[in-house]
Amino acid sequence: MKSVIKIIFFAFIIPFSVNAQVKLEKKTFLDNKIELMVPADFKPMTEEMLNTKYANTRQKPALILTDEDGEVNIIINHLPQPITPEQVSAFKDFQMSSLKKIRPDAKWLTDGVKTINGKNVGYFTFISNAIDQTVFNYYFFTDMDGKVLLLSFNCTGKLLPKWKEAAETIVSSLKVK
Repeated sequence: MKSVIKIIFFAFIIPFSVNAQVKLEKKTFLDNKIELMVPADFKPMTEEMLNTKYANTRQKPALILTDEDGEVNIIINHLPQPITPEQVSAFKDFQMSSLKKIRPDAKWLTDGVKTINGKNVGYFTFISNAIDQTVFNYYFFTDMDGKVLLLSFNCTGKLLPKWKEAAETIVSSLKVK
């Protein structure tokens, strides 16, 4: 009987406690134009970490929220590129095509367009290689004020089991006001 109780404990209780560690809360960004569920303990990335992690990037994102180790990030950027709701699918295809050229090492997982809180939201997920590890990437985007609103979630591959469900919740929580 004790072994049955142990099996039930490890099969059901432990997985819930691992996922329960990611506490999300609703916050607004970009002058209160978007609302998103984000980890309660995430802070804006420091300038020092931003310059280290994004040294080779031409244009740094408007906002990066991160955990204290910089291993899990949410990036928010409102680009000047015009877009309509009907162009979201074509934009997704273009972004994927561009990334495949510069990241031939990427392992592509999913892509599509879904309706989230009344908005067409394009998305794709992939695993890329960093210097010493893999990184899970979840890009999602829509239109805001006639321009591209580009967001992404990423985490190291080793943290993906803990963060996969939270990443889906973050994406599905997007509200553009």
